[in-house]
Amino acid sequence: MLREAERAVIEMLWQRKLEQDAKGLPQSERHRNLEPASAEFICALVEGVGAKRMVEIGGSTGISTIALAAAARETSGRLISMEIDPARQSESRQTLGGLGLEPFVDYRCGDAALLLPDLGEMDFALIDCEKEDYIRFFDMLKVARGGIVVADNILSHDLKDYVAHVRKRPGVESVTLSVGKGLGLTRFA
Repeated sequence: MLREAERAVIEMLWQRKLEQDAKGLPQSERHRNLEPASAEFICALVEGVGAKRMVEIGGSTGISTIALAAAARETSGRLISMEIDPARQSESRQTLGGLGLEPFVDYRCGDAALLLPDLGEMDFALIDCEKEDYIRFFDMLKVARGGIVVADNILSHDLKDYVAHVRKRPGVESVTLSVGKGLGLTRFA
């Protein structure tokens, strides 16, 4: 469960993102963050299923990493946070360090395509990176039986190809939830 201090930092990061969007900054200069409602949801989901081995692909600039690290704290788990941009990952380390959440995170800086093959089986994965990489990274994940993959921005970016691809995979159950900008939730049966 997210604590009050964590919610306050999430709100501050969200407000910064909204201000950057309002200024019309180029995408490369904006912080991309999971919506607060989505963060609350994934934190509760991870705790509810008792996931211990988690990976986050992209998004390690704040909100999602806070939510997943807070869940890892509650499940006695560990989050592997993958980010290609060292500056964004450094900022995340500072933010999580200030919240006392850094001990629950293993930061890995680099291209997820090179990092994913070295991962073992995961109980939970969050995909929140460049949209054209969603299918490729989904296919690269090793997910435990009963494990869950959540993909952000399913509705806001109309990711029909990703949804169709995931739903064709044998042995999975998949739904799209209208939480935040749309979460694709896929459970490996």
